[in-house]
Amino acid sequence: MSQITALLFPAYTVDGGRVSLAGCALEDRLVLQLGYTHLGQRLEIYLNAEGKEVDGEPVARDHPVTAMAVDAPSDWRAAELERLIADGNRLAEDRASGGTLPELIEVKAIWCKYVEGKLRFTIGAATSDLPFSGWTRHLAPPPFICPYTNAASFHLATTDDGRIAAAEQIELCAATARRMLSTELLQCTVTGRRVAPELIETCPIGGQRLLRSELIRCKTCRQRVGPQAIERGQCRVCWRLKRIAKADPRMARLLHEHPSLDRWRSWRMGESSRVYVLVASGWLKRLLVVVDKETLEFRHMALGSRFSPRWQAADPSQYSYILQE
Repeated sequence: MSQITALLFPAYTVDGGRVSLAGCALEDRLVLQLGYTHLGQRLEIYLNAEGKEVDGEPVARDHPVTAMAVDAPSDWRAAELERLIADGNRLAEDRASGGTLPELIEVKAIWCKYVEGKLRFTIGAATSDLPFSGWTRHLAPPPFICPYTNAASFHLATTDDGRIAAAEQIELCAATARRMLSTELLQCTVTGRRVAPELIETCPIGGQRLLRSELIRCKTCRQRVGPQAIERGQCRVCWRLKRIAKADPRMARLLHEHPSLDRWRSWRMGESSRVYVLVASGWLKRLLVVVDKETLEFRHMALGSRFSPRWQAADPSQYSYILQE
């Protein structure tokens, strides 16, 4: 097997690890060589024991080979020989031209060296196997196909969580320096840095994906949004509240869940992908409520005056009391 390992092993680079054989079998396999003459030219067909055509080049290059002329049915099991010759005749006829059929003039049984096995790549406690097979003199190192990205490579490495992958598909998280698959990293739209998904959050207004550390809290509704969605400390939702009737399906759903809100006469509403932002106005007071769109739970509540733009945030323990005033 030293010839096999000498051929295959040098093709691979394994960062921090090694390549070894995880099994290898070398055997003689039958190839039936059928020689034809057609319009003064020789045509050769090579078939394996299953009757499927094989490349004649590795057979010709696999020296020494054991070849034996098949002169009579006694040299071969008659039915098997007949089947293989019939397969070869069909192939030869498909290649023939000029309206004449090829004439079978020679049948040889050739036994060639064929190898099958597995390469095992080991890095730390992680392993990955790569099957290989072929005629011994025609054997070429197969590329490792990354099971996570489907990329072909002869350079292997591991991610920080122990997955063996194509080294070209491994990248450092720009925030944590963790070795991860490049397909797993997300790009922050503000900084351009490629980082782990758990460090990224989607702006509930613009939909951009950005580092959580780049989000800015709106001073009114307390949503954390991207810098492009905020102006002078206030997000676009709060800037663009519009009057809404109580019969609006969104408002009707909210009033059904929180009937005490029906005490307020005039409402304005805005929404992001996650919350409703509502402002109610009375004779002297204003009420700000931020409601989760899915659960209709209050996320934030504040009181204000009609004569001042300022809001006084309420403690969650006071929400019920404020709504009953």
